[in-house]
Amino acid sequence: MSAKFDVERFSHMLQTSWLGHEFIYLEKTDSTNSYLKKIPSRELIHGTVTLTDHQEKGRGQYERRWEAEPFKNLTFTIAFRPKLSDRFNLLSLAVAYSITEVLEEYLEDSVCLKWPNDILINGKKIGGLLTECTFNGSKPDRVLIGLGLNVGQTEFSNEINSIATSLKREANHSVEREELLNKILLSIENVYHRWHKQDEILKQDISKKILGYGEWVDIDVNGVVPNQKFKFIGVNSNGELLMLNEQLDVNKFIYEQVRIITGHQIVSQPGKNPSV
Repeated sequence: MSAKFDVERFSHMLQTSWLGHEFIYLEKTDSTNSYLKKIPSRELIHGTVTLTDHQEKGRGQYERRWEAEPFKNLTFTIAFRPKLSDRFNLLSLAVAYSITEVLEEYLEDSVCLKWPNDILINGKKIGGLLTECTFNGSKPDRVLIGLGLNVGQTEFSNEINSIATSLKREANHSVEREELLNKILLSIENVYHRWHKQDEILKQDISKKILGYGEWVDIDVNGVVPNQKFKFIGVNSNGELLMLNEQLDVNKFIYEQVRIITGHQIVSQPGKNPSV
């Protein structure tokens, strides 16, 4: 069995200004998202990070199971407490984008995003996000972004072995999880500031990382594939997908409403691929 996550070593390495300074380590838990949901509002600190070495009931999008070998990967949730009550979809995409930037420091290949929440290397899934928001009336109470990242795992179940990968598999060497998490949090803190300041360039940076950007593609809208092509022209400031149709009108789609289909391969469609 691999070693437990070294919280003391991670704390000494941490370079962020605020993100992750409140750090909760759980050797085993059902779900880090679920754990942070239970913390009373008055006690929850903006930027709290909860990490576990063994997530027994990890969830991906559409309640799919997240498979992660204990003590080898990164499974954690960040609690944000923004004052504004909008653009959370863009925040989730921004966090995913920031992780691709970090992973590319270790790899020769580029890392991309599969709409809406998967992280891919060479067409295989290395990680994913699950974003959940709770409100007090119209005001946001917390935005929880759960992340699962395959770091040191090299073997997967037969069901997903052909579509899953890890940083160790792709880089051909081990990566220290404490160092990796420190880099990820530093990158996320930076992108959060850009999101908070409504940096217009951020949505462009995100768009370029999403599979299918700039291409004419098919799309699945609420389970229906329209009989025409759409050109994926990026995301807007709300994190909505922008598609140019064959009549040259721009259509906007909300976060979970649309799946992108490039060529003959379904790039993102619920229920087709198990979560890893």
